[in-house]
Amino acid sequence: MRSRILITGIPSHYTRLVRSAKGATVNYGEQQLQPESKEAFLRELSNISNTGNYLIGEGALRAMPAGATQIPFWHLHNSCTNGTGLDEINANFDICVFTCANLLRKGLSADAEALVLKNLNMPIVMLGIGIQNRADLESGLPEGTQELLDVLKGKEHYFLTRGHETAEFLKSRGFSFVRPTGCPSVYFLPDNMRAALKRLPDVKVGSGRTVFSGYLGATEEAVRDVNMLSKPESESFYVVQDEFLHFDMKVEPNKDGRVYNSTSGEMIGDMAYKHSDQLQRKLKLHTFFDTNQWRAWTSSMDFSIGRRFHGNIIALQSGVPGLMVAVDDRMREMLNFTGLPAIEASALEAANDRAEFVSDHLADLNVPQVVEKYNDRETNFRTALRDIGLN
Repeated sequence: MRSRILITGIPSHYTRLVRSAKGATVNYGEQQLQPESKEAFLRELSNISNTGNYLIGEGALRAMPAGATQIPFWHLHNSCTNGTGLDEINANFDICVFTCANLLRKGLSADAEALVLKNLNMPIVMLGIGIQNRADLESGLPEGTQELLDVLKGKEHYFLTRGHETAEFLKSRGFSFVRPTGCPSVYFLPDNMRAALKRLPDVKVGSGRTVFSGYLGATEEAVRDVNMLSKPESESFYVVQDEFLHFDMKVEPNKDGRVYNSTSGEMIGDMAYKHSDQLQRKLKLHTFFDTNQWRAWTSSMDFSIGRRFHGNIIALQSGVPGLMVAVDDRMREMLNFTGLPAIEASALEAANDRAEFVSDHLADLNVPQVVEKYNDRETNFRTALRDIGLN
């Protein structure tokens, strides 16, 4: 008999359609939200914090059997804190897949996660758990995160990590079923991923339509990338993930009271961000709350490059060649494990001619080897799920 699978944690974009939840039942509305005013747009962005996270939840959901049920984490947490409890949840499910990201980090105390998982009477699969910075592990994790690990020691648990470093850390804490598998988003639409990887050596850097991702407004290097990796006559785009929340990016309504076109995903308000005065190219900014819309739009691009992991993953999912610019340990762990093509931010920034540097890197790629490693990692991911009984 097939296990009844509960999925929670980081959600897919379908959580935007949830109108209510009670017990083990989630009610969805049929109307997609259209957050075009400034207030509605920022509220929608705050609900997910980073739109790239939607790819994590989506990848987890699509990796499960069709009968798996996704229940919002906020509902489980509310049930634990308002006295309702999780009796109905425990009665209706056999195993919980908890979708994670960089959960092991200094700046996050996982108190809410510890509370919910403590009250779930079933095995727990921590899918996609990873680190933020190596130093966080050396200096000690927050109390809530320590409690979460203690809770998991008292249950049947499985850790599918973002890479080897997280796996070694968890093994050192005495956990046994620990397997590095990478982020589940990497294995969504694998045929498109392979096709995109094979197209990388054919990219004409600076020509065509290039989409950038990564910390616009936080660092002037993001602006320099646009200036140096595009030509004046080419079309350049940037996809926002969380810049309005964390990097002082501002937007004010246009004359119609709108900041966002929900049909095209384009930011249409008056934009302001640090270092924008240094921009030498036309740059259109977009935001997407629906991953299907995001992929459809991205499929019209010729190349994707940037400092955001999921900003480039969605390009690869769309069949568009993408190159990562590695900026931190979190990203390096995922890239080292999957073998997806990447360059170090410091190397890119030191190059006198960034377009030539990227072109040379793409030309030197051993694409068959890259694809072979991706195939191996995909097999490894699906084997781990099968060994747990999740597919």
